[in-house]
Amino acid sequence: MGSGVMTLTERLSHMQAVQGAQVEVMYLVRSDTPSPEELRTRFNHAVKLQRVEPHGNRVVDLATMWTNLRRIYRDNAVDVVHCHSTVAGVIGRGARMGIRSKVKVFYSPHGFAFLRLNMHPIVRRAVLGLERFLARRGSGLILSSNSEMALAAETIRAPRAFLLRNGLSHEAHRIEAIPEDAKGRLTVGMVGRVCYQKAPWRFAAVAKELSSRADFVWVGGGDEADIDRWLGRPEVDVTGWINADELKKTISGFDLLLFPTLWEGMALSLIQAQLQGVPAIVSDVVGNVDCVVDGRTGYICRDDDELVARTAELLDDHELRLSMATNARTWARANLTDDHIGVGSLEIYDMA
Repeated sequence: MGSGVMTLTERLSHMQAVQGAQVEVMYLVRSDTPSPEELRTRFNHAVKLQRVEPHGNRVVDLATMWTNLRRIYRDNAVDVVHCHSTVAGVIGRGARMGIRSKVKVFYSPHGFAFLRLNMHPIVRRAVLGLERFLARRGSGLILSSNSEMALAAETIRAPRAFLLRNGLSHEAHRIEAIPEDAKGRLTVGMVGRVCYQKAPWRFAAVAKELSSRADFVWVGGGDEADIDRWLGRPEVDVTGWINADELKKTISGFDLLLFPTLWEGMALSLIQAQLQGVPAIVSDVVGNVDCVVDGRTGYICRDDDELVARTAELLDDHELRLSMATNARTWARANLTDDHIGVGSLEIYDMA
């Protein structure tokens, strides 16, 4: 458990516990998983955390989780299992097969794996086939955006899918963007792990073209080799990882967010920027298109040339930036908060 899925799970479990549900989070340890002590401080005190003890072998860890879930299904030990991310979705739904159980099983991919462009086409087709097969074995998909719902209907042909929009707490917008007259040069930012999915070379290419007009800042870390290969240019400042409070303050200093990712679920950093009134230039992929209103709160770009052109346009037009900043705050506060997810998720569990 780590990254955005951890944040989403933390928030969802908290909101469910507030509604009186008994919630237990079973998780596997990854390289970026916080310590048990830190996780305990992050999650609601009423939420039980069950760590699958690592064996130093990923296959053994996954097999342990499979065995634990089989026992839960046989014993009808819970009412609902909600799986988050692809691997959990495969294990959670697969482990229930062949068992007569009253336990409902739901799956939220937070970005379907068959969208990953760094997979071999044959592997992507196999993953798509597995998603189609398992979609008919669980209680339903719980998806985070309209575009993800459309993808599930058209590509997976899922018989049961429910919409539960991702978002952030209404408290997330309390830090406003810093007025431009209080700053020096304009700043174009990006938030995320330096990895293939986030297309850092696209960010670097825009920075190379427009570095005379603005500073370019990438907030996040990754493998040193990837950082050197894709962002090792004088035009880009890579900050490494920072905590949540520092992130809000850093985003408040952005004039624009450049978010050129290759695929997404529904990125919390993009939502955060819109909530704080930062216009966003994003790639035209699932999730991104649900966070930005094209031409009003930012731009949705179809190719690399448009990423450069739209960024340049906004850097050059002060009034347009201010207008989009106001629109972004208004739009996000009405459409991108998550105060509904506790009640909404429990209603979905009851419906299926």
